[in-house]
Amino acid sequence: MADIISIRTGAEPAGRLSAGRLRLIAFVAIAAFMIAGPVAEQVFGVRTALLRSWTMFSAIGLGVIDASFEIRRPDGALVPLDRFEMLGAPRNGGLKWIQSREDLASVIRRLCAVAGQGADIRVRARLGIRGGWQTIHTDDQNACAD
Repeated sequence: MADIISIRTGAEPAGRLSAGRLRLIAFVAIAAFMIAGPVAEQVFGVRTALLRSWTMFSAIGLGVIDASFEIRRPDGALVPLDRFEMLGAPRNGGLKWIQSREDLASVIRRLCAVAGQGADIRVRARLGIRGGWQTIHTDDQNACAD
């Protein structure tokens, strides 16, 4: 029996990189670039336009108005007011998102009109800004009296 010996004869020319090695080098370079931004800022305190840190959700919630409504019952107790139910509006319609101070004022006017003369509706509203929440309406006075 004869032994078959395989000799590899299609070797690459000296000085050239294989496609697999080029892909590996490209992957390592891109991964290093992606990691360098957060490391530069969080470890060394360096902020540059070239090496940017990762920021998640930087503008989510900006300009959003969070509002809650209460109505005073005849016995003097304040109870939560469901604006959708009171105005007969669907929960996935235009009343779902109050997007501006004008929208908030419109909702308050509509609630006061439906509640009738002499209604006492209290509104707490806040606006999402970069620093957190900014109060735009407090419940210290009757919103229908305005």
